[in-house]
Amino acid sequence: MRTLGTIVAITALTTLTASVSFAQEHAQNGGWQDSAAYVTGLGGFQAATGSTTGDLLIEGGVRVAPHVMVFGDLGYFRNLQGDLTNSLSNAVTSLQNTQGLGVTASGTLPALYSIGGVRVEIPASNLFLPYVFGGAGAAHLSPTQQFNFASGTMPDGSSPTVGQDVTSNLTTTGLFTPTVSSTAFMYTVGGGVLIPVASRWVVDAAYRYSRIAADSTLSASPLSTNGMTFGLGYRF
Repeated sequence: MRTLGTIVAITALTTLTASVSFAQEHAQNGGWQDSAAYVTGLGGFQAATGSTTGDLLIEGGVRVAPHVMVFGDLGYFRNLQGDLTNSLSNAVTSLQNTQGLGVTASGTLPALYSIGGVRVEIPASNLFLPYVFGGAGAAHLSPTQQFNFASGTMPDGSSPTVGQDVTSNLTTTGLFTPTVSSTAFMYTVGGGVLIPVASRWVVDAAYRYSRIAADSTLSASPLSTNGMTFGLGYRF
């Protein structure tokens, strides 16, 4: 066990030394911090109202001044479902109070977004490169809502099996109006750090805060998310 531990320690130390030597040599030669452009694939999580969802995006940028890049993002929030809670709860309460109809509700809220902005890189070390950024664009929200029968009598006099999907029945009879897809203004701010791992390749870790000005029929206030993304980038 002691021999194995020694081998692991030597391997880790050798790898770290090689990484540091590479970063220093590459930076001294005009290096990765002075790249003219980049492309990065990122994934992570975002905490929204009452829920946490996945965040996937691809980002590309071009240098326009020393330490300044303009960038564009195309991304996808998997499900901001927590922001549907109020509208679904209100619908359930209304059906119970006005129709004596008991239902349970669920829904999903994926969002595809595209933003453009400015990233300022802050040379602090040959071994890593911090940055801050801000951008604005639009998010396309595609909510789905589903209601399952629990108790009472439907408007047509029927009593479905408990748990049966009655969304279409409620929509047809005008007791429920689904929230339709919409596009809303969005902005994002945050900061991160780049760490070189191979020639022209960097690891990217960032904190992101986003705010989406959703339609009032979906949410009484703008949708906000904050979380982390991690990815691998290539600098040209």
